[in-house]
Amino acid sequence: MTRKHTSDLHCHLNGSLSLSFLEKTAKKNNCIEIYEELIRVRTEYLQKTTQQPESGYSKELIAIIWKQFGLVHKIIQNLIDISDGVVDVVESSKAKYLEIRTTPKEMANETRDKYIDSFVFGLLQANQKITDKKAVGLLSLDRTLHNLDDANYLIDRVLSSPDKVLVGLDISGNPVANRTLAGNELAKVIQLALNKGVAVAIHAGESNTAQERQDTDAVLTALEEWKSQHPDKNKNPLHGKVRLGHCIYLTTQQKDRINKLGIPIEVCPSCHSKLNWHLETEPHPITTVYQDLSDPVVLGTDDELIFGASAKAELNKFLGFFSNKQQLSRKQIKEHQSSFRFSM
Repeated sequence: MTRKHTSDLHCHLNGSLSLSFLEKTAKKNNCIEIYEELIRVRTEYLQKTTQQPESGYSKELIAIIWKQFGLVHKIIQNLIDISDGVVDVVESSKAKYLEIRTTPKEMANETRDKYIDSFVFGLLQANQKITDKKAVGLLSLDRTLHNLDDANYLIDRVLSSPDKVLVGLDISGNPVANRTLAGNELAKVIQLALNKGVAVAIHAGESNTAQERQDTDAVLTALEEWKSQHPDKNKNPLHGKVRLGHCIYLTTQQKDRINKLGIPIEVCPSCHSKLNWHLETEPHPITTVYQDLSDPVVLGTDDELIFGASAKAELNKFLGFFSNKQQLSRKQIKEHQSSFRFSM
């Protein structure tokens, strides 16, 4: 395994860009006023969210999260911004191993194929330029926009990427929006990807709705079937191939199924707090699935730009959520988490 004992980062491209990169890009794209608005909005947001109220943050404050993303999207205007942005994220991160995810889309009259090319180019550049770090990419499949054909296309792009710089899919999308990919179709995507050797990070339990519960059940059924078809005496066959993200709203049965499967869960401390998914006076919801740092739990630093939380600060919060019965050192915890990477 390469680069043992170093921090990992699982992040979204547009939520992880540095302020200096955004300022430079805004000047280049003649939209410095948008950057200045972002700074005003972000500063106000960070000032108002230093301490979570007992009942959680207001809807108005939560709305400012999405406003910041909207401003970032206005600054990032072309494919050069995408490839340069990847290099910036890797350069500015304290992590030594990064899995960066992005949703391929048409941009500046260029196709989504070209978008992926630019994302890949950025990853290749970053790995060539920054030799003490490793960066790989996930392509995000938005289940409110995409369908099975889109999934097949993204899987093929992952498999054909140079130097295996793309390693998997990120199945995501607005958890309360109508879905174009759900139930059995969603299960097919997971089985298809895993059967072709493509890893999957799956957002689950992000909303307290019947649709979310049904889709989580479909996901777990697909994973139970796949695991039973791929027995491995040496390790859990899902490790290094599947992770679940968030897992806030789960039924008791779903929690038991996840625990029995041993699926790693990505925990994003600041994101969960700022969205009121975790009221900090209470135990973290994930502790109803896994309780100890020796369990398959992974730190995710969703959006450092938006929430102003460094990977180190997030790790400190993360360590406080779980027991440490084996008294693992930080070095051992990081090594344990590295076993759930999609690339070694």
